[in-house]
Amino acid sequence: MKIKKLNNISIHNFEILFKEYYNELCLFALRYTKSEEGAEEVVQDVFAKIWEKRTFINIKISIKSYLYISVRNKCLQQLNHEKIVRKYKQQIDKRSKYETASPYDSLVYEETIEVFNDALSTLPENCIKIFKLSRFEGLKYKEIAEKLKVSIKTVEANISKALKTFRLYFPDYLKN
Repeated sequence: MKIKKLNNISIHNFEILFKEYYNELCLFALRYTKSEEGAEEVVQDVFAKIWEKRTFINIKISIKSYLYISVRNKCLQQLNHEKIVRKYKQQIDKRSKYETASPYDSLVYEETIEVFNDALSTLPENCIKIFKLSRFEGLKYKEIAEKLKVSIKTVEANISKALKTFRLYFPDYLKN
């Protein structure tokens, strides 16, 4: 499929593009994530972001190269995030061995939970349901789509909307 601009792509052609590259991109992402589920989520996120930003994307290389670069970058971003989470968890585990949570830490935790719940409450009910199934229950986009009898694109759009909302509520976490 020869595509240079995505701004005029129909949903039908985008689905063809998705089906054409999905499996090979998942295999590629698997090299980084070491998890089939993680690889699938990365590829789905990349396609969701491309669809969301399609009017602004101007591809100067082949679509295949663009997709592979996007998946690689998303994998590296995710690996970096996981490294930070592991490091933070180790610090918390180390600290909890020697001391109980300080009043300040407890307050920060409670405030963070409150802000998270405030952000969650601004989302439409279906979006909340999809987000919770994905992030709290660990379901794949396809499983959520089947469970709620919606399309995978609907799941992707709702996850994207939820994440965008959380970015607005937690701007300090976007630094670095």
